[in-house]
Amino acid sequence: MVMGCANDHFLYGEFSLQEEAACAEDADNTMTDYELWRQGVVQITRTVENLPATVTAQAKSAIRELLDLKSAMHAVVEKSAGASICAACGGKCCRCGKYHLSAVDLAAYLMTGKDVFTPNFSGNGCLFLNLDSCLMSPEYRPFNCITFVCELLEDNFTGQDKDSFYSMERELRLLYQELQQIFPDQRMRKSVMSFNDAV
Repeated sequence: MVMGCANDHFLYGEFSLQEEAACAEDADNTMTDYELWRQGVVQITRTVENLPATVTAQAKSAIRELLDLKSAMHAVVEKSAGASICAACGGKCCRCGKYHLSAVDLAAYLMTGKDVFTPNFSGNGCLFLNLDSCLMSPEYRPFNCITFVCELLEDNFTGQDKDSFYSMERELRLLYQELQQIFPDQRMRKSVMSFNDAV
């Protein structure tokens, strides 16, 4: 799985091979990360608020499944000493992580009434890390964050846990694809940071 930036085509776990170019393009962007974030949040909120009632009900049901599955995946990681391994590492797995939070991920916050956090715009790394942890609880973390397992973590998985984790990853990918189809606005396939008026 390639990790990194993804501007216009946010595919769950499968980023364009031009991730280096996307990161470079981002560096030339005239909008600040804060402005991109605010623009994305405002437009995604408007999109979610204007959904027909039937679509809202369908999306909420799928989002509940999504959150439950992410919680189960995180439990497997925690069982394998994930907290101590990740704390010792300090989040080195995150590279251009600001593009990992998708419009669908933000919709999960909005549709469950969870307060949307404020990213950390002060550093050069992931916007979603504070000094010692992620700003998002596990069930709200993006696909790439909840599914990424480094070698140290994977080495701690039992055979059954490993099979279970990767089975849930496949199921999670399908849920994201289902949610992309539920939302009529094609921009919901993008990340929050690349969400704009263009489809």
